[in-house]
Amino acid sequence: MSRLARVTLGGALAGAVNAWLCYAGIPEPVDLHSDFKWHLIPAGALHGGALAWFAFGAAMMLSTRPTGVRLAAAIPLGWLSGYASWIPLNRSAFNESWWESLIWAIEPQDWTEIGLNPFVFFGFVAALHYLWLTTHGLKSERLWVGVAGACAAASLGSLWWWVNWERWYFSLIHGSVWGVLVALGAGVGRVKPKVA
Repeated sequence: MSRLARVTLGGALAGAVNAWLCYAGIPEPVDLHSDFKWHLIPAGALHGGALAWFAFGAAMMLSTRPTGVRLAAAIPLGWLSGYASWIPLNRSAFNESWWESLIWAIEPQDWTEIGLNPFVFFGFVAALHYLWLTTHGLKSERLWVGVAGACAAASLGSLWWWVNWERWYFSLIHGSVWGVLVALGAGVGRVKPKVA
């Protein structure tokens, strides 16, 4: 199994675990008025896997590009990953139609919302993880460094979302689950880079 596939699988497993925590109301319900259905769990898996796939795939693809290119790529990456990864959750958690779920990011008339919403809807997670990977993470051979970077990116990247739900500490819980499993996927079978 390729490293990207392992990372994506780790993100998907983390997304399923985090969705199950929301479904089960652990450590407390996200919203007292929400009635999550079982399909939140596979939707969460798609969400977590997509964030991991976008971040790690882009980092691997652009790792040899100049610094300016790598940094600039974080903006479209964050937007695309937030947009795409939110589609299954929008459909499951908020019971929106498939069409509404597909156009959710471009539906607002305000250009500021169109530009920022995908970042707030977890695109910041992928963007921060990608930036970590392209500046430090892909070069490190220590698993704990990868875990720390992925957990920090996921926790900080989801903080705005969870603050809006008045559950800021969920960013630490869910971010740690996602960060550990994604980093474990990246760290298994790591090959030392060749020295020129």
